[in-house]
Amino acid sequence: MKLAKILLSTLLIAHSFAFAQSSAVSGSGDNRSAGDKISLQDAIDFALKNNLSIKQNNLQVEQGLNTFEQSKWARYPNLNAGTNFNLFSGRNINPYTNGIITNTVGSNGFGLSSGVTLFDGYQTRNGIALNQLNLEASRLDLQAMKNQITLNVIVGYLNVLSQEDLLAVAQRQMEVTKTQLERTQKLVNAGSLPETNLYDIKAQLANDELSVVNAENSIVSAKLTLRQIMNITADRDFEVIRVAVPNPNIQPYPNTPAQIFEIAQGYLADVQAADMRVKAAQKSVDIAKGLKMPVVSASANLNSSSTTAAEKVSVTQKIVETEAGYVNVAGTRYPVIAYLPTSASSSEKIPYFRQLTGNANASLGLNVRVPIFNGYSTKFRLTNAQIQKKQSEVQAENVRLRLRQDIDQAYVNLNNSAKRYSAIGNQVKAFEESFRAAEAKFNVGSLNALEYSIAKSNLDRARSNEIQAKYDYIFRIKILDFYQNKPLSF
Repeated sequence: MKLAKILLSTLLIAHSFAFAQSSAVSGSGDNRSAGDKISLQDAIDFALKNNLSIKQNNLQVEQGLNTFEQSKWARYPNLNAGTNFNLFSGRNINPYTNGIITNTVGSNGFGLSSGVTLFDGYQTRNGIALNQLNLEASRLDLQAMKNQITLNVIVGYLNVLSQEDLLAVAQRQMEVTKTQLERTQKLVNAGSLPETNLYDIKAQLANDELSVVNAENSIVSAKLTLRQIMNITADRDFEVIRVAVPNPNIQPYPNTPAQIFEIAQGYLADVQAADMRVKAAQKSVDIAKGLKMPVVSASANLNSSSTTAAEKVSVTQKIVETEAGYVNVAGTRYPVIAYLPTSASSSEKIPYFRQLTGNANASLGLNVRVPIFNGYSTKFRLTNAQIQKKQSEVQAENVRLRLRQDIDQAYVNLNNSAKRYSAIGNQVKAFEESFRAAEAKFNVGSLNALEYSIAKSNLDRARSNEIQAKYDYIFRIKILDFYQNKPLSF
C-alpha cells in the first residue's frame, strides 16, 4: 500500500540518473554482455524466494498453522498415565494393613486418568475459530508482502530498462556528434568554416561522451538496486532480458476510481487481512462471554498399587486335651480333662502382580464449575475484547481509506503522466525539426557551433525526458491494473 512512495522514489531516481554528473561508481561501463540473463518473471521469482521478510512471514504462517491444529485437539479427551515408587524406613504405617510397623517398606503405584470438557461456554469452539482466522490473516499478510515485493521488482526492472534506453540515446547522440566532427574537420581543412567551430564540436563531443559514461554508471546503479531487491550479491552480474515495451497510446483509462476501488477492496490482501482481524476480534469477544457460563467436565481414573509389607496370614485352630485339675469323689481323686481351643498363624508374601490385580480400583466423575465472583476479571476481559474489536474495525476502515486515497492519487498521476508524455512527444518532434534545420545551416556555415550545440542539447534532453515519461506512464497504468488483479505483463 506504499505505492505513492514507490512512485516518488522511482521518479527521483530516474531523474537523477538521466542527468547525473560523473559518479564515483567503480567499474563503470556496459557489462550487459557478461553474466546471467534474467527475465522479469525470473527476477520476481528470485526475489520472492530469497526475501528475508517473506521467509520470516512464512514462519509466522507455520506458527499460526501449528497453533490452529493444536487448538482443534482441545476438543478431545486427554489420557495420562503415571507411576511412583516409594521407600519408607523407621516407624511407618503399613500401607496394606494400616498398622504401625518399624520395618523398611517399599511401595509402587500405577494410575491411568482421563478427562474431557463437555461444555465450557463455547470457549474451545470459539478459540478454534479465532486461531483459524488469525492463520488466514497471516497468510493474507504474506500475500500482501509478496505483492509489494513484486511491485518493487517491477520498478527496479523497469528502471534498468529505462537507463539502458537512455544509454542508447546518449550513444546515438554521440555518434551524431562524431559524424558532425568529421564533417566539420573537412570543412575547416577546406577553409569553409573557421577553426573555432571545430573546437566547439569537440567540446560537444566531450559532453556527449560524459553523458554516455553517466548513463553507463546509471545502469550499474540501477542493477545494484535490483540486486538488493532480489537479495543477491553485488558481485553477481546479470543482463536483463529486454521486455517489449511499446510506445503507449494515450487514451482514457477504462475504469473510474470508484470502480477500481470496488474491485480492489474485494481482491487486495491488505483489505482482506483487516477484515479477517475484525472477525477474529469478534471471536475474542465471544470467548470472553463464555467465561460467564458454567464449565462441565467428566473424568475417569484407574489405579492400583503394591507394597513389600503385603503378607497373607493363615490361622489354624485345633482342640487340645489338657488336665484342668482334680476332683475328689468319695475319697478318690479324679483328674478333670479340659478340651481347649488353640490357634496357630503363619504368613507369606503376596506376589507383586497379584497385589496389582487385587488392589485395582476405578472411578468416574462429573464436575460442574459455576463462576460466581472472580474479582470482575471476566467483566474487564470482556471490555478489553470489545475495545480491541472496535480498534480492528477502525483499522479496517483506515485500510480502505488509504486504499481509496492511493487509487485516487494513482488515477490523477496517470492523467498527469499522460499529459506530460503527450506534451514531451510534441516537444521531441519540434526539437527534431529544429535540429535538422540547425544542422543544415551549420553544414553550410550559416549557423555557428554554439547555436548548433544548443539545438542538439535541446533535442537530447527532450528525448531523455520522453523515455522517462514513457516508462512513468506505463508504470502508472500497471499500478491501476494491479489494484484490479490484472496481469502485470507488458
